[in-house]
Amino acid sequence: MSHRRLIVGVVLAVGAVTIAHAPSAFAAEKPTATDVGVTATELRIAVIADVDTPLAPGAYAGARDAVQAFGKYINQQGGLAGRKVVVDYYDSKLSGDETRNSIIKACQNDFAVVGTGALFLNNVDDMVACADAKGAKTGLPDVPVVTLWEQHQNSPVSFPITAPSKLFSDPTGQSYQARVGRFRWYLQHVSKDLHGIFLVGADLPALKTATMPIWLGAQKVGIKSDGVFDVHGADGQDKYLPMATAMQSNGSTIESSGVNDTSQAYMLKEAAVQGVTTVKVWDCTSACYSKRFLETAGAKAEGQYVDMPFVPVEEAKYNPAVKAYVKAVGSGIIDGNGEQAWGAALFFRDAVNAVVKTGGVNSLTRANFLTEAGKIHSFNADGMLATSDIPAKKATPCTSLFQVKGGKFVRVFPKKPATFDCNPKNVVTVKQSGS
Repeated sequence: MSHRRLIVGVVLAVGAVTIAHAPSAFAAEKPTATDVGVTATELRIAVIADVDTPLAPGAYAGARDAVQAFGKYINQQGGLAGRKVVVDYYDSKLSGDETRNSIIKACQNDFAVVGTGALFLNNVDDMVACADAKGAKTGLPDVPVVTLWEQHQNSPVSFPITAPSKLFSDPTGQSYQARVGRFRWYLQHVSKDLHGIFLVGADLPALKTATMPIWLGAQKVGIKSDGVFDVHGADGQDKYLPMATAMQSNGSTIESSGVNDTSQAYMLKEAAVQGVTTVKVWDCTSACYSKRFLETAGAKAEGQYVDMPFVPVEEAKYNPAVKAYVKAVGSGIIDGNGEQAWGAALFFRDAVNAVVKTGGVNSLTRANFLTEAGKIHSFNADGMLATSDIPAKKATPCTSLFQVKGGKFVRVFPKKPATFDCNPKNVVTVKQSGS
């Protein structure tokens, strides 16, 4: 069961907020009940998140807190579709059964699911076949933070804020998209001779399949591999000795992690114990953007690079959406999951507003929401997230790179705060056989 701890960290890995009143053309229209979760006065949404579990306490509490805070925030702005937003929270508890039960409850009570942080959502049958108020199997709209399983990634009613690595348009099932902007930057600005190892979560085939494109992409742009090492949820620091030994024997100049913050902290500490001195780049996904990473790695975190597909809270003063998120969550948990869940809520807001703009406050149905959400092909959560095509599930080419300096995450590239480099070359297609 310890593999669940690992999965939590691996998958962690986007302008001013507009006021959400109904368009003036329908200002005189009186709201009525239109679908499940939509009454004359309320619009109910659900957030399903892994929180209360001893295996990984508070895993997606940040996502829960963000969506709950969004409900209060948007109501202060006038609500959505002329109604008060009510947030129902269902704890999926890192359990397939609890996750499925949560989906069934949301189907019966809520208009949509927003900010989903349920890692064992590997069955979407109840979500896809969810009946609307008229009994039609329209489906339960879902805007998730994380999608680990291909069933969820390819769900016709899901709009993942972070695109899955698999390209479902390829009938062979072997094409994946990899974000390589940071690797290109390393080769241009750190060293042209980068070769090293990659750490991959290996407790589940789906986990490994979802993560390996990172390293395949790195190799495609010119980084050579000295080996790939499996990491498991129960691994302590001593289990990283083989990795440190491999770096020593190969004179590795880069180490890249597709795992989580704790794993990378152990890697850094064990490498120091073994006297590894050749590494020029310690690389990690946004999973290492955490207070826990800084605390666990301590002084060894210095110099760690972190890929950031969203504007971090350190730059809240430069982005109104991030500032609004931080203020709204208040004393709650603020982290990368929370930022992306807030982004998911803003996507939900935009799709609802699009429905209302087209047909008025009483056109708000799940079917109309799915139609309008499918048209939002350029989304950045008011500049909070890297711009991406959510409905097409395309990996964003936009990236920013941070490095730990003096115990803090400091922007490296691009230099201007709250910006991204969006070179199309930052995404490449790679091949792997799949799970």
